[in-house]
Amino acid sequence: MAGVWAAVLLAAVFWSARTDPPTVPEQRDIAQALATLRVASGAVVAAAEDERWALSIGELRVEDCSVNPAWAGQAATREVRLYVPEGDARAALETIAQELPADFAAEMLATRGATRLSLYADAGEHVGIEAEAHSSDQVLSVLIRTGCRPAVDGLNPADPPAGSEPALLGTTAAAITGSSTADPPETRAVACPDDGAAATFVLDAGPAQPESAPRGIPDGAAPIWADADGWAYRIGSDSVVVARDGDRFRLSVTTACRAT
Repeated sequence: MAGVWAAVLLAAVFWSARTDPPTVPEQRDIAQALATLRVASGAVVAAAEDERWALSIGELRVEDCSVNPAWAGQAATREVRLYVPEGDARAALETIAQELPADFAAEMLATRGATRLSLYADAGEHVGIEAEAHSSDQVLSVLIRTGCRPAVDGLNPADPPAGSEPALLGTTAAAITGSSTADPPETRAVACPDDGAAATFVLDAGPAQPESAPRGIPDGAAPIWADADGWAYRIGSDSVVVARDGDRFRLSVTTACRAT
C-alpha cells in the first residue's frame, strides 16, 4: 500500500510542477527575464563608458538548462568586457557601481588587502550583475545573467538595431591586415538608458602571431592594454580592441551610446 501511495504522490508532484503557474520570481520565464537582462546590459554599458578605458559588448547567449526534473529551462547571459590601464581595475569597477541605477543597489567590495575586487548588483527580476577581478587585472569581465528560467517556445533573443557601421572599423582592419574586407561584421547591440544604442562591430583581423605587436594604431592614440593576447585603445568615444581568439585576432570597434 505504501508503494502505491508513493507512486501517486510522485505523479501528483510531477503534474503540479508541469501545470501550476509560477509562484516565485525565480520561476518567471526566460522571456520575462530576458527583457530585464536587456535593460541591465544597456545600463552596464552606459555606466562603463569612460575615456580612461576601452570596452566591448559580448554576444547575448541563451543556453539550455534544467529548472527542475520536470521543467526544461533556458539561461541568458551577456558579458561586457573592459580594458583598463594597469592599476585602474578598482577605479573602473567603482565607477560602474556608482553609475548604475540606484535601485540596482550596486556594491563594489575590495578584500584581501584590497587586491580582490567584487562587483554585485541586482537589476530586478532576479537578474544579477557581477564581476570578479584582481586589482592588477587589465581585462575585466562584467557578467549580466538571468539564471535558469522556464523555457519559452519561439524565444527571440535578437539585439536592437546596431546603427551604421563605423568607418573606423574598415580603416583599422585594413591597417592591421594590409587589405580591405568585404565580409559584413558581426554586431552586438544594447539599448541605452537614455534612448539610442551602443554597439560592437567585429571582424576577423588575421593570424595571431606569438610575438604580435600592436599595429594599426593611428597617431595620437596609445594602447590602454597590450600583451600577447592583443591590445586596446580609444579613438574619441569609440573603443578599439584586437583580441586573440584561438589562432586568430578579432577586431572590434564599439560605439558609445548614441541615437540610431
